[in-house]
Amino acid sequence: MYRLYFWAKRVIKNEKNSVILHRLAEKIIGHIEAYYNLFVKKMYIKHPSDKIGITVKKREQKIIVSLTSFPKRIDTLWITIETLLRQSMKPDEIILWLAEEQFNGIDSLPKALLEQQKRGLTIRFCDDLRSHKKYYYTMQEYPRDIVILVDDDMFYPKDTIKKLWKLHKKYPNDICSITTQIIDPSFDSKPSIWRNPLLNEKIEHSDKVQIFTGSGSLFVPDSLDQRVFDKELLLDLCPFADDLWITFMAYKNETRITSLNKWRAFPITIYGTSQDSLWFINAQDGKNDEQWENLKRYFPNEFTKQEKRWKK
Repeated sequence: MYRLYFWAKRVIKNEKNSVILHRLAEKIIGHIEAYYNLFVKKMYIKHPSDKIGITVKKREQKIIVSLTSFPKRIDTLWITIETLLRQSMKPDEIILWLAEEQFNGIDSLPKALLEQQKRGLTIRFCDDLRSHKKYYYTMQEYPRDIVILVDDDMFYPKDTIKKLWKLHKKYPNDICSITTQIIDPSFDSKPSIWRNPLLNEKIEHSDKVQIFTGSGSLFVPDSLDQRVFDKELLLDLCPFADDLWITFMAYKNETRITSLNKWRAFPITIYGTSQDSLWFINAQDGKNDEQWENLKRYFPNEFTKQEKRWKK
């Protein structure tokens, strides 16, 4: 089903396709999104799995899936977790970080979420660092392991971890992301004018793209500059834009980024989760531009250095 969904997304992205084909693709996308949100969700409820969703035999270097959420999405979060527990390649751990001040302890969480602890979900409480919670604690607690970041509002295809792992094996020192955005025309240009990849554009070992962690992104040890964990600074410069912050800290560390050669759209979004999303806060309200400008003012030498690399 997801293969058909991604095919339809590619059809719409290709402007050379006919109007009729575009309309067909749009109908297919609408039906598939409804299928997942209505039928698949219902199937999860009626036929809950009792299978462990993490690997039983632990790897020497663990693969840890890390994410965060907030109260407005907590009732649907179990759906995303379910798709992570059903991956074809099992992670060693799935860690959910929740702000302690936003919840009244673990017993206040939905039953569906608590039940998933039996199958491998780990729930941890922490300080509220907004979306930065998804990476901040896991990367510091597991500095020598592989960390995969995801969002809390999607039906992840069952091959997400497997796809990221294949990219990692080919580019073991890179950050690997299912989907990226091209930083264009220059490193100091505004994110609002950056562009999406072309259909068959190769993004391998690049220093000209932004990571989209929500699509699924794999981080190797020491891939980010250590200032990524400067709590006061990240909340001051990029309070809502963890992807921009992480991307900048990757390039500050001279780490490159690779994503799928064949462009793949974001996973299907769970109905009702778009309200108050960071996409609206950052992209629609121009906050991404403001936060990138904050970085440029605070780290002028780094921006100059990156521009020089581009010109080589």
